Amino acid sequence: MSQSVMLFEKLRDDIIAGKFPPGTRLPQQQIAKTYEVSKVLTVAAFARLEAFGLVESAIGEGVRVRPINREMLEEEYTFREAIEVQAIREACHHASDREIAELRGLAEQNEAAEEQEAIRLDEEIHLKIAKMSRCQRLVSELKQLHLFERFASQVTLATREGIWPADHLHLVEPLGNRDPIAAEEQMRCHVQLGRRHGIQAFLEGRSN
Repeated sequence: MSQSVMLFEKLRDDIIAGKFPPGTRLPQQQIAKTYEVSKVLTVAAFARLEAFGLVESAIGEGVRVRPINREMLEEEYTFREAIEVQAIREACHHASDREIAELRGLAEQNEAAEEQEAIRLDEEIHLKIAKMSRCQRLVSELKQLHLFERFASQVTLATREGIWPADHLHLVEPLGNRDPIAAEEQMRCHVQLGRRHGIQAFLEGRSN
């Protein structure tokens, strides 16, 4: 792995973890010194972070961690719906009976899980469906969306307690029946429910 990629991943993980909160400026010289790398590598890492959607730059203002706003969240949810609907449709055609049984087990665990464990299982369930589609591009895009959600959770997660949509069993049934039309409908409803809750959590967090 190149130094540029390593720096990008370190900065990405630190931003997602909240070390640099949304809106924080990232002076090139300071970042290079903190991570003990050259300015050239820092510029390359900033470019990758900007393409990833975690930072933004402006002439005369330098680079900063992207502030999280409603428009940003709405766009990500729109993209996620498109990916997840296609993933579950393909999964109906390609998933094995064993994979569907494993998915059911995860969904049942999610039903009884506490907040943080439910969020972890939610990611695992959706990623498993994407893998069942046998389309690596869908898997890759969903992984990036999950990383973005962790970044956005800095301003939304604290308000989600009690409203997290834990029911995933309704996604399993159409998969077991190999019914792509019903699967699409269930996934679309599921993501749209998450969208409403996510935007609500963001608005509540912003008003506090």
